[in-house]
Amino acid sequence: MTTNKQTTLQQEVECNGIGLHSGKPVEMKLKPAPINTGIVFIRTDLPGKPHVRAITENITGTLRATTLKENGAEVSTIEHLMAAFAMEARR
Repeated sequence: MTTNKQTTLQQEVECNGIGLHSGKPVEMKLKPAPINTGIVFIRTDLPGKPHVRAITENITGTLRATTLKENGAEVSTIEHLMAAFAMEARR
């Protein structure tokens, strides 16, 4: 029997830098979420601030980077962040 252990952040975290493949400036905020929200990327730089859920059905590419697409928006190169979340959840 497996249990579904959920965790969230204690507080908001912000970081910024340069996109690995695009070379464009990137800003990211990680925020605590309610129970059963899952991991959701919100593209605040796009009209309507579309949400992209980190679920297998939204994977559109894995060549050189993991790309998710939903609601007309994409996020890519998420694998390192997702790995960090997975490791923290196992602590």
